Amino acid sequence: MATFMMDGKEYDLKLTYQGVTHLNDTVEGGSFGLIGKALMGDIGVFANIVHAGLMHHGKNFSFNEVKEEIADQIEKEKLDAQDIFRISNEVVTDSFFYKSQAEKLMADNPKAAEALKKLKA
Repeated sequence: MATFMMDGKEYDLKLTYQGVTHLNDTVEGGSFGLIGKALMGDIGVFANIVHAGLMHHGKNFSFNEVKEEIADQIEKEKLDAQDIFRISNEVVTDSFFYKSQAEKLMADNPKAAEALKKLKA
């Protein structure tokens, strides 16, 4: 399970109904748009993914707090593009909610599926 540091504490990232609906409202194209952005490790959507994944803790981290923490970790060289790719895919494409859709999308494009497999390794 993916984790993320907030306020010096490690939190697991898990999508619940609240997180899924939050993500659906933030990414154009609904679930397919979100899966595509996660598969690319899109930094523009990463803060939304982390914020949604933290919601199940009930800590009410603000979106700005999450963005500031991401910026701080990048500046301190604790978070890089591979981390963003890995976390995004663990939270979204490997989640119970989106996994079957992501697998169907990858089945239609074997070259993309192979490239994704290499990046996940």
